[in-house]
Amino acid sequence: MLAGAATLLFLLLGPIAWWATPAKHLTGKDKADARNSTRQVLLAGIGGIGLLVGASFTARTYFLARRGQVTERYGKAVAQLSSEKLVERLGGIYALEHVMADSLAHHETVCSVLAAFVREEARGKTGTGAGDHVATDVEAAVSVLGRRPHRRERGAVDLTGAWLTGADLAGAYLEGAVLRSARLDAADLSGIHLDQADLRETVAENAKLDDAHLRGVRLGKASLKAASLANCDLRDADLTSADLIDVRASHCDFRNADLHHAVLEGADLGDSDLSGAVLTGARLREADLSRTIGLVPEQLDAARVDDSTRIPAYAVIRNKIIGP
Repeated sequence: MLAGAATLLFLLLGPIAWWATPAKHLTGKDKADARNSTRQVLLAGIGGIGLLVGASFTARTYFLARRGQVTERYGKAVAQLSSEKLVERLGGIYALEHVMADSLAHHETVCSVLAAFVREEARGKTGTGAGDHVATDVEAAVSVLGRRPHRRERGAVDLTGAWLTGADLAGAYLEGAVLRSARLDAADLSGIHLDQADLRETVAENAKLDDAHLRGVRLGKASLKAASLANCDLRDADLTSADLIDVRASHCDFRNADLHHAVLEGADLGDSDLSGAVLTGARLREADLSRTIGLVPEQLDAARVDDSTRIPAYAVIRNKIIGP
């Protein structure tokens, strides 16, 4: 290496400097000064290239070291999830949150690991030491998923069948999540983002869904008995055959929602907007729609109503369908 450097230096100060110096019209001291100036420029250039190469190697070394550190942190955090101690499992969950925040490359992997943890630990299980409340570590994992960085993801967060009874998920970001057959009864889902999520056959009885973002959500056959739906955005939602008995839905947006065969017996829809909602076969016995807006006769004609159904003064039922 030293021999190579010496050779390069000789060439720079000798033949290359001579070749690069336009000194044909110069003589004596002027020619020597010109060649010395050329040598200085060449040496400065080589020095700059050396600095760039050094900086490149330093940056690469730093990157590789940092990636190794993140990978090591990830491995330790995952190992903690299998601990028998709650504190260690919680430590692993929050360590994974930090890894996800620090590393774009680990984002989807961490999401998949936490979702798998929830599915495994909360499938058909209730909480420990707190009645039927969701387990502390499971709730923590879902909360971390609900506040993950907003990045493009190739797959949905899969929480199929998870029992999250009584969970506090207020404001969580779970757009597009798969929550089929999940248990969300008595959960606080106020302000949650579930746009385009799949909650078919989910149980969310007595759940608080105030201010929730549920646009396009799939709630086919879901049980939402006595749930609070104040100020919910349910535009384009699929509520086919959903159980909405005794639901309270003041100022909800049901525009173009599909309520085919939904059970709305005893429901109070307050001043909700039902413009374009499909009510074919919907059971509206003792339901209060008297303050809703956007209803047209065709919607009510297709629904199952009786004399106990309270409808708006502006609406007319022409063909009453009575029956279960």
